[in-house]
Amino acid sequence: MAKRIERVNKSVKEILEDLLTGHREAAFNGPASALKYLNRTMEGQQSLPNGVKAAAFDLMAEAKGQLQDWEGVDEALQGFLANLPAMQEALGHQFRATLEATTALERGVQARTELGDFHGALELCEKAMALDLGAHWQAKRDSLDWAR
Repeated sequence: MAKRIERVNKSVKEILEDLLTGHREAAFNGPASALKYLNRTMEGQQSLPNGVKAAAFDLMAEAKGQLQDWEGVDEALQGFLANLPAMQEALGHQFRATLEATTALERGVQARTELGDFHGALELCEKAMALDLGAHWQAKRDSLDWAR
């Protein structure tokens, strides 16, 4: 009788590191390759923790932004925002540094501006300010204040 393979249980932080490593390797071949890796990972890992999904959606937003797929950026942004609380819970003290390294909100503002949704872009600036992501968000919000 064959020996049963033991299931490997990784922590959310280890799974996140695996995702980032795989993405980094795929991104060497450009944003289309990175996006392909992320799509396969999301499809193949039905049990991917929601905290890790937030990071995957962030990386998707960046890749789609580089490909100028503005609707795709907005979809990825929605996934990022929906999974952000789970990321905070899963990462604990590491959350702040991880959040500050994300680009989904930046890409979201760019996408919504490109799509003519200036109110939506303004809302994202306010969301970033509420998350305390830096003073530059105040300037971005001020530059979109005419859209109120």
